[in-house]
Amino acid sequence: MKQLNHSLLPLSFLSDLSIEENQILPMHSVRTKLGIKHMLKNLIIFCALLLLWFFSNTVLAGQEETSYSSLWLESADGSERLQTEALSTSISMSVSGPILRAKVKQTFRNPSQVWLEGVYSFPLPEQAAVDQLRMMIADRVVEGQIKEKQAARKSYEKARENGQRTSLLNLQRSNIFTTSVANIGPGEAISVEFEYQQVLDFQDHQYTLRFPMVNTPQYTPADSLLEQGFVAPINSVKQAGDTPGNPVSISIDLNPGFPIEDPSSISHPISVNAFGAEHYKIDLKGLAALSNRDFILSWKLKPSAKPMASILREDVNGEAYGLLMIMPPQVSAQTEFSMPRELIWVLDVSGSMQGDSIEQARSAMLKALSRLGPEDYFNIICFNTQAWSLFPSSRAGNVDNLNLARERILKLEANGGTEMQAALAMALSQQGHSERLSQVIFVTDGAVSNEAELFSEIQHNLGESRLFTLGIGSAPNSYFMRKAALAGRGSFTYISQPQEVNKKIDKLLRKLEAPALTDVGFDLNDPSISVLPEILPDVYLGEPVYISFKADHFPHYAELSGKLDGTPSSLRLPLDASIQHSGIAVEWARRKITDLVERHQQADSESQALLREEALDIALAHHQVSKFTSLVAVDALPDRAGGSLTSKRIPANLPKGWVKPLAASANTLSSAVFSATPSHSPTSVLSHQGIHLARTATNTPYQLFLGTSLLCLALVVWTLWFWSIRQSERKQAWDRA
Repeated sequence: MKQLNHSLLPLSFLSDLSIEENQILPMHSVRTKLGIKHMLKNLIIFCALLLLWFFSNTVLAGQEETSYSSLWLESADGSERLQTEALSTSISMSVSGPILRAKVKQTFRNPSQVWLEGVYSFPLPEQAAVDQLRMMIADRVVEGQIKEKQAARKSYEKARENGQRTSLLNLQRSNIFTTSVANIGPGEAISVEFEYQQVLDFQDHQYTLRFPMVNTPQYTPADSLLEQGFVAPINSVKQAGDTPGNPVSISIDLNPGFPIEDPSSISHPISVNAFGAEHYKIDLKGLAALSNRDFILSWKLKPSAKPMASILREDVNGEAYGLLMIMPPQVSAQTEFSMPRELIWVLDVSGSMQGDSIEQARSAMLKALSRLGPEDYFNIICFNTQAWSLFPSSRAGNVDNLNLARERILKLEANGGTEMQAALAMALSQQGHSERLSQVIFVTDGAVSNEAELFSEIQHNLGESRLFTLGIGSAPNSYFMRKAALAGRGSFTYISQPQEVNKKIDKLLRKLEAPALTDVGFDLNDPSISVLPEILPDVYLGEPVYISFKADHFPHYAELSGKLDGTPSSLRLPLDASIQHSGIAVEWARRKITDLVERHQQADSESQALLREEALDIALAHHQVSKFTSLVAVDALPDRAGGSLTSKRIPANLPKGWVKPLAASANTLSSAVFSATPSHSPTSVLSHQGIHLARTATNTPYQLFLGTSLLCLALVVWTLWFWSIRQSERKQAWDRA
């Protein structure tokens, strides 16, 4: 009996309750002591299970850490870990014509007495071409060199082990870059400066500059068919109560070369100093802004200065590069379609849309419904962990259907995962009538990482539909939004503030209501000229066509053709009045590399090798960071002897307007309050309790259900086992009595 007691659970503080082998006790005393003993054991087991559940919940939330423009440092022996914020992040931009050139300088300090290494990540505009890197230590400047990606990594690692100061800049995924900096000396400040170029957006007679300051945490569906070489996002954000890091200052020299008016920012307070109708100096006002939202600056062309076309040229090494911005023939927004329309709205109500984003989405949807008439057909599809629709198929925009839609929209809440593919498939499959033009409007923040899978879904199932993306929130995944719209032969609209909703939705709906220029063609009368893009997208009201090309000799004219509401239209454009401008070759190289990388992802193994070699050659020739190349800077002289360095990361700032991560989260579904058809809706509705970002990379509801069920099963098994042991002990006690 004594041996059995100790084999069950060796708890020393229960030893005084044990029954000696030869001791004979009254029956009620035996029962009392055995009951107390096993009650305590079961209580301890139950508490242990509760602790196991609690810590398993913590493990579920854990993720590898990352940051934007922040540095996590660790000593060579791993004994000391320090978090250091950027002492300053200064961004200097210059705008000339449609081209922006930016320098981003980030200065970090090592406050410890040991040699350290750091790694930080940052987003850039999805159309950025990164081509310069500098590392500055005191008064020394080390220039970065472009190399094949693996060769650059080996150079960095060799220099790191040799004790040389070194930095590495590479493309992590889409528009996310990562920089590593090794051998930062005790008490030393080190600056890393990189440069990029981009062509600015031009819509509705105004230019827009957008600089992303924070990585949007991204959701990866558990059963995604990810492309070869997929690099998963690393999601981690600061918790509630943490001090935001990385203040940013921005200075812009705005000199477009033609008269402009109303430079303004919807995202940040700015100061504007005018040096004439064509030249402005713009700075962030007051204290540096926190890096928790995208910076947006826009300016309008004066009516008399609106160009019909812009022709820019650059000659490099005997080759001519050109960039054309052409405003094609367009009709008035009041011109109606010759065929009826079907509008299908796809609304993201996942956890990443909590806070300001879902409020903006509701406002946008209600505004859009107010523009529908009885001749229009519409449907609304919502998605989070699953997708469901308001109607089984599109319905007429009569009063009853519109009122039902408004009622359900007002009840929507944001929670759960971001399973976009099912919603996309549902929207693209609702092309029921060939006599109606199907327009799909996708309202989301794009917080997903399986972009390639979604692009493939659009390309294979688009049919005659058109897909428009409406970006919501302070830091949406603009890479996904822009490319999805391009694949869907539509356009991308971005809403960053609630006060923008009415204005932006009005513009989008006018665009949808006006005929587009389709079947667009472009001819330079020379088949040897490399023109990008090879297939031109549809062009909508207020949008230009951007075309980049490379030629042995600059052409004399170009012709743009297409169909406007079914009617053939063309524009012949003389190119003799081209303007010399730097950066045109950089833009062509960026477009060419992007095109080759996209083809590489879809090609067979033999073709992949050829495409990779071509993309690598162009990236090396034009000094650009790409999927196959990186920039590396190595100081010539070693400064540290011995020891090894490791890399760590810290959380990024939470995007402005997001609900702060809570200690617990329901990851709930609110679809049942929306769907009008039971067969299209989930069966339960849970209360909204906020978003726990680290869990969105897994199928959390299923895993929590499975884990809870297993814990309950374990508790039942333990209870039955202890009950059987107790019965055996009672029998032995009876025998001794």
